[in-house]
Amino acid sequence: MDDLNYWAIADRDIEIQNPVTDRKLRLLDDYCDIRDGLSILDIGCGKAWLLRQWADRHVLQGVGIDINPRFIEVARRKPPAKGQLTFHSRAMEGFTVTPASYDVVMCLGATQAIGDIPAAVDWMVAAAKPGGSVVLGCVTLKHQPEVPKGEVLPLDVTQVIGVIERHGAEVSATISASEADYERFESHRRHSTLAWARENPTHPDHADVLTRSRANWMLYLNTIRPLLGWTVFVGRKLG
Repeated sequence: MDDLNYWAIADRDIEIQNPVTDRKLRLLDDYCDIRDGLSILDIGCGKAWLLRQWADRHVLQGVGIDINPRFIEVARRKPPAKGQLTFHSRAMEGFTVTPASYDVVMCLGATQAIGDIPAAVDWMVAAAKPGGSVVLGCVTLKHQPEVPKGEVLPLDVTQVIGVIERHGAEVSATISASEADYERFESHRRHSTLAWARENPTHPDHADVLTRSRANWMLYLNTIRPLLGWTVFVGRKLG
């Protein structure tokens, strides 16, 4: 089973496809000064829960991009009450925007669509208007473990802030997933994949889904839970 289909199964019962609660994401309403008239770009939008919430309450223009067509199908299912949203099911490679053209540029959990964190931040800051918001959500290192020489680890919170500020945006706020938030998120994925397997015992990808599900669950229990967190960074582009 390819990645897109696997994650469609794992996330089938999840609306917010990041390990944070809706209450925490609502903080971005204030941190990004969400209001009528804004233009917003959401990279790796998935089902675009946050973008759709904003467009239900505000007259704004939003663009969401995600490589998974099944997530984009969900995002398009219900037109927002006030704003206008456009969704693209495609990879970020070759996708260009006019520099300094968006009031809010966000990427929650999908920096790999652009590259590593410095590359993603550079791209996002370039796309944001001076004074606009840059919102980055990513895995962050909680504790510095003993690792073999040369192994690459995620950045910790202060390192990510340093990257953002070196690329021309001042970080004004952070939102962190709690251990309970992350556990709920990964447990939903584990539960959904096992439920799918019970519902589809003769599917040709049955064994592959179970193998990947267990590997991801063990990765969470053995590596993510003790060492890693998930943080949203809100920056304001200088100028």
